[in-house]
Amino acid sequence: MDVASLEADPTRTDPAAEAGRFGGGKLARRHVVAIATAAVGLTAAPSMLAEFPLTVLTLALAFGLFAFGLDIAWGRTGVFSIGHAAFFGVGAYAAAIAVNHSFPGVLAAAGAVVAAAFVAYLVAVAGLRAKAVASTMAVLTMALTLLAAQAALSWLSVTNGSNGLFVIAADVTSQYYLTAAVVFFAVLAVWLFVLRGRLGRRLLAVRVNELRAEHLGIDPVATKTIAFVLSASLAALAGAIAAPSMGLVSPEAAGIDMSTQVLVWLAVGGRGTISGAFLGAGALTFAQQYVSEAVGDWYLFGLGATFVLVVRLAPEGIVGLFLSRIRSLRPSYAAQGAFFDSRAHGKHDGAETTTADQALSIQDVTKSFEALPVIQDVSLGVPTGQIVCLIGPNGAGKTTLLNIVAGDLDAESGVIRISGRDVTRWPPHRRAELGLGRLFQIPSLFLELTPRQNMLLARSEGRPSVSMPPSLNRFVDDDARPTSELSLADRRSLELAMALAWGPEVLLLDEPAAGLSHEDSVGLAKTLRQLAEVSGYTLVIVEHDMEIVRELADRVVVLANGRLLVDGSMDDVVGNEDVRRAYLGAL
Repeated sequence: MDVASLEADPTRTDPAAEAGRFGGGKLARRHVVAIATAAVGLTAAPSMLAEFPLTVLTLALAFGLFAFGLDIAWGRTGVFSIGHAAFFGVGAYAAAIAVNHSFPGVLAAAGAVVAAAFVAYLVAVAGLRAKAVASTMAVLTMALTLLAAQAALSWLSVTNGSNGLFVIAADVTSQYYLTAAVVFFAVLAVWLFVLRGRLGRRLLAVRVNELRAEHLGIDPVATKTIAFVLSASLAALAGAIAAPSMGLVSPEAAGIDMSTQVLVWLAVGGRGTISGAFLGAGALTFAQQYVSEAVGDWYLFGLGATFVLVVRLAPEGIVGLFLSRIRSLRPSYAAQGAFFDSRAHGKHDGAETTTADQALSIQDVTKSFEALPVIQDVSLGVPTGQIVCLIGPNGAGKTTLLNIVAGDLDAESGVIRISGRDVTRWPPHRRAELGLGRLFQIPSLFLELTPRQNMLLARSEGRPSVSMPPSLNRFVDDDARPTSELSLADRRSLELAMALAWGPEVLLLDEPAAGLSHEDSVGLAKTLRQLAEVSGYTLVIVEHDMEIVRELADRVVVLANGRLLVDGSMDDVVGNEDVRRAYLGAL
């Protein structure tokens, strides 16, 4: 998904147009026009269509809501669900059972949504936990849809097995208006109060770069869980309103075929877009109704071929292909200031402030990879406002120690404290809430966003920050290109600028000068020194360049073979024989 298209498509969700503000603030004119156009078009459709195409349109709208629900999880958060029809089937069967037993349809739909949300939460807890592999959710959802279809097939007393349950709508026009109203207001509510707000911004951040998002204080597991539960709820609602138009609710409604179809609808229309979800579902639903009878089983072959061609030639879908053509005619990558509200600042919950002499404390930390010890009983205290440089030969354990402090690796033993708080078992996002920032050997950025959007996303999630020098503040106005087009030096500068805009108290930097020219390296060192002196930041820096270390360090710590060898000034380090043997002699 290309984030710039958020500005080109008025029907496309802007996940953080006014970041951090509930409801997203004032609507842009193009959004008002898009909403009004959709409302007028939906209202006028019955006067322009005969009974059969109106029935197909009703079904297409319900399927579009289903695809939009899947898009919340897959297109906007990156949670791939192979078996989303399980939730759709819950809604469809709830509506069918309600009709057949004269039970209020509204209560049945509400119950289906609650049930789908509960099951989705259980699946997310199992599949999205921190140590789960990326494919776990795909496997679990596939198992879920197979189980749902089998349950519908076997539970004869409730579902009527393979014969299914008939659902007869009162009349075509009334059913259309009911379906259109539910779809319109459901999508509008999700767009206004979820996707344009803080959660929408976080969904995008987690999808684009989960690691960087986590080090800005965003909990990726919680974010994905919320997205998946919301996605399942919308799928169940879609099933409930689709049942009367389907006429017959059978086990296939909860099975793998329906799960595959919704994936195709979304891929063909375009992920990450409202218009794409409804275009894909609408076009293929009409095609199925009008073409499948003529071509028979060849329709499924054509559907598969269409999916392959779209994925191969237009991976962003039809809407994405159209928007890319529009962007090529525009003078800038994204409209200035329209993606995030530069005034927004996030609120960090659960991070109590405490007074401590040391900003960072490492006590007796050990870490091994299989039988190989990498960190051995390292203890280190860093007072507030101090710049500490970690040096040592390759393989000494410097980056591993930084990863343990940041929470990216677990320590086998020992204690890590930030501002006096024991964070040894805390994940990275909770450590970030205490003010721990992180810069990586390879700059970790939101490459699909512009530099300005990177800056504003960091600021909107952040803490009170200091003013930055012009060399870094320049990124706030750079909105004409994606971050992926920046040079390495500019990427490193942008990552630093994001960290400062976010407002850390302790900043970990892993070889910040790596790959830079000598001039750029010296300039970066001076900038870091200036920032530390002005802001009082505590910096812990892994660095190989001795000139940079001498320029920066208040204190130098030497690691060798996973152990702390020397802790002192640069002169102490240079004059130490053990250091010469272990490190300086190897240069």
